[in-house]
Formats: sequence, structure tokens, C-alpha cells
Amino acid sequence: MQPALLRPADSPGAAPPEPGLSRAELVELLRIRPLRALGMVALHLGVWVAAAVAIAHAGSVWVKLPLWMLAGGAVMGLIQLDHDAWHDNLFPRPWQNRLFGNALSLLVGIAYEPMRHDHLAHHRWNRTEKDPDAYNAGRRSLGLSALFYATVLLGIPLSLLYFNVLYPLQHFSRARLRRHGAVLLCYAGFHAGLFWLLSRHGLVPGAVECWLLPVLFASPLNGLKSIADHYANTWRGDRFHTATTVRGTWLVTFLWNGLNYHLDHHLYPRVPGYNLARLHTHLRPGLLARGAPVFDSYLDVMGRALLAGPTVVDEDVRLVTLERKRP
Repeated sequence: MQPALLRPADSPGAAPPEPGLSRAELVELLRIRPLRALGMVALHLGVWVAAAVAIAHAGSVWVKLPLWMLAGGAVMGLIQLDHDAWHDNLFPRPWQNRLFGNALSLLVGIAYEPMRHDHLAHHRWNRTEKDPDAYNAGRRSLGLSALFYATVLLGIPLSLLYFNVLYPLQHFSRARLRRHGAVLLCYAGFHAGLFWLLSRHGLVPGAVECWLLPVLFASPLNGLKSIADHYANTWRGDRFHTATTVRGTWLVTFLWNGLNYHLDHHLYPRVPGYNLARLHTHLRPGLLARGAPVFDSYLDVMGRALLAGPTVVDEDVRLVTLERKRP
């Protein structure tokens, strides 16, 4: 059973456009541009490959360190494109988004469907006790703080266990769980065969340095963005106070596919990320008038969110968003 993509109040198809945003402008903002998506995929993969080649020829770990960071940044860019694929915003047809998502999942080792299921439930239950992404909220405890900072620093490695095993067991119907198990077997077979080939040619150390370490280096950056995206939010707040927009620089907007405009994304989740900056110009006066969490500096917001720690609320937060359905 898949959660609903949007609440009616959040849907651009159900709610009238914001003041200053005509329906014609909204239709244009909703337009998906697959060639742009393919260009961004090529850019991030190209940077990753170029960094990998440089890493393979570098002799010193101090030379490799900035290259790992560069490759990790490229992985981060691909993750942002995957986010658009979860909403079917990257390519015009759902199967095309799933194809991209599963291809990326082979690279990072985290199954696509549980991440998508989780994310759409997050949109439905954002900043409530049923929000599956509310790992950074709950009753004050050492465990909550440990989970918050562990997810920031090591979110991608922890996601291997959470999305591949724990989330499906908690969430999926028996039929869907069987399909997920088959997908994991395919992933395992692919990676086992690939590493067997790499080991036959003595390339496993190179694969670790050029493939796995860049994914690991992307983890803190992805974690910092995750807590910044919901910094200064109101628990059980209205839709204007449960996500955060950080304008940042044009380069951040470009490389992260516009998803630094995270509040705008939650308000209009069917607008592709690369159109969110344009959407924000229409929404900004109304957001500022409402006192919505809108900021200009990512470094500032990330630092504040890191120092603030998890959101302390006087209720238990379940990481299981929906009751398990019978097949």
C-alpha cells in the first residue's frame, strides 16, 4: 500500500495558485525537461569519473582527500536528482524515473522503492509523529541525540540497513515484501558478480577508493542538508512552517537541482527541482509575510541546525508511518 503523494491542500492541482502566480505560469513551472535531467546526470557522473581517474593516479592521501570530496559532491548531486525521481519529476514517464532510481541504487546499494515510499509518506505526515523522516524529533534522550548526529555523519551507511531491511519489514505488505526481497537478491547478485570480476583483476582496492569512498564522503553533506531542510520548523505546524528554504548561491541551486528551496518543494512537490528558484520568486513575498523559515546562507543554517540538535517534543515519534497492510 503506497502512501498518497500529496495532501489535497498541498497539491497544485487542487489548490489555487499563490497570489502573483498565474495558472499559466504554474503550468510552465510544472513542465518536465528530460534533456536537462540527462545533462545533469552526465555532469555529475562525469565529475565522479574524472575524480576517480585522478584518485587512481594520485600517490598521496592528501591529494586524494580533496578528490574524494569532489567525487562525494557529485554523488550528492545524483542523490538530489533521485529525489526528483521519487516524485516522478525527473522524466515524463514513471518507468523512466524508476529506471534512473534503480540504476542509482545499484551504485549506492540502497533500494529505490523503500526510499520512495518513505519520502512520499514524509510529505504526507511532515513534522508529525507519523513522519518517517522525523529521526531528529522526539522526547529528550541520549538515544535521540545519538541518532540525530549519527544520521548526519553516517546517514548513507545507516540507510543500507534501514531502507533495505528495517523499513520494508515494518512497512510493506507481504506481496510487496516478496518483491522487495527479489530486488535485494538481484542487487546482491549484481554486486557479488561485479566484485568477483574486480577481484580477478586485482581492482577491488581501486573500486573502494574510486567508488565506495566517494559515496561515504557524500554522507555528511547529505546529512547536513537533511537537517537544514527542516531547521526552525514548527512541530505539527501549518504547511508554511514545516520545511525550510535556503536560497544559497546559484552554484548550490544548480548542483543540487534547486532542492535547497525545500519549503517551496513541499508546497508544490510536483514542480521539478530546477524550477523551484523561479517558483520562489512568486512565493517569497507571501512566505516572508507569514514568517516562514526562509534563509540565505546554507553554511549558517547548517551550523545552527547542527548546534541546535534534535527537535524535542513531548510525545513519542514513530518511525513507522503507516500500519502494515494485508496483501
